[in-house]
Amino acid sequence: MKNNIQKKDWNYILIVIIIIIDILSKYWISNHIKIHNVKKIFSILNLFHIHNYGAAFSLLSTQGKSQRWLLSIISTLTILIIIQTKKKENNKITAYSFIIAGAIGNLIDRIFYGFVIDFIDIHINNWHFATFNIADCSIFFGILMLIRKNH
Repeated sequence: MKNNIQKKDWNYILIVIIIIIDILSKYWISNHIKIHNVKKIFSILNLFHIHNYGAAFSLLSTQGKSQRWLLSIISTLTILIIIQTKKKENNKITAYSFIIAGAIGNLIDRIFYGFVIDFIDIHINNWHFATFNIADCSIFFGILMLIRKNH
């Protein structure tokens, strides 16, 4: 029982740490790189400050201001569903914690700004992957962990 409590405590701490890193990284980007400006870091990595008004990969980004609230509601419901699932599937708690942390990080942006701040630009020559942020990385890692647990 004691190990289980410690594991749950660790996962709450993990969620808080990821959210803090996400908020601080977006704050830094917003204050040091102007919107649509690029700062080259490595040959395959840029910091590129953009605002994503849509969902993943900018889906629904041209749907007008109502998508802000629609996506916020969807995010909130998703978080609540994952929290309920997390309680039942204790062996996947860390994966769910990564997903919840990322969802909350992006939800905070959506509520306060009406968009999500993205800035990580990975590219090879002129081919650029979708620009993303720390919260997106957290969701991605959580999903990878779930996939691995299911195989």
